[in-house]
Amino acid sequence: MKDNKDKLPQNRPTQNNLMTSIDAFFSSSPIKGMLQQMDNFFGHAFTEASLPVETQETTGEFIVICKLPGIKKEQITIETFDRYLTIGVKNEQQLETIDETTSFISNSYSMKHHKRTIPIPPYVKLNALQANYRDGLLQIRIPKKNIKQIKIDD
Repeated sequence: MKDNKDKLPQNRPTQNNLMTSIDAFFSSSPIKGMLQQMDNFFGHAFTEASLPVETQETTGEFIVICKLPGIKKEQITIETFDRYLTIGVKNEQQLETIDETTSFISNSYSMKHHKRTIPIPPYVKLNALQANYRDGLLQIRIPKKNIKQIKIDD
């Protein structure tokens, strides 16, 4: 048998050049910036806190509490559909800055809309829902239906 040492793959200059070219491509400023923006988007786009909601039950009510500091009552929406309750907050901001040295006026406008949907138990009266918003705290109270206890005969 012949010696197979000569038949082993060798690092060829073209392979090294290809890897160097690929590294240079992904390290170039526009591509690196685009990849960084994609990382930022996928890393941070879905981490922004949704509306913090707490649910409680008493013997007569199902209660939903949502902390909304700095939000005005007019920015809040409450919707019900089937057995779901949706709380929405629309936050609009408009900013105008004037540079008096250059007489340059800059306007910026931003809008954020957050929603949170909560399943509601079937034993509540959605048509009797009451909402109260005070000091950054939204409380939604839903009375429970009358549950009739059935006595079992002997």
